[in-house]
Amino acid sequence: MIVLLLSVGAILRLGAVFAILLFVILMKVFRMMREDRKFMEDRLSSVLNDYNAAIHQNTEAQKHNAEVNSELYTWLKARNGVKH
Repeated sequence: MIVLLLSVGAILRLGAVFAILLFVILMKVFRMMREDRKFMEDRLSSVLNDYNAAIHQNTEAQKHNAEVNSELYTWLKARNGVKH
């Protein structure tokens, strides 16, 4: 009977050690996942900001090119005259 109680106690102690070890490992994994998610969010924000800046720059360049083309068209019309 005592041997049975000692073996049950040993099994319970091993289970407790395993549970604590599992808890510590899961806490570390969740902390790492949080850090990875934060890094990914920061990286995605950076990429989106760079993309938006490039789109804005291209839009401004297209507006400028449209203005230049309009002025060139007007100048060529005035220089060559209107031909029907």
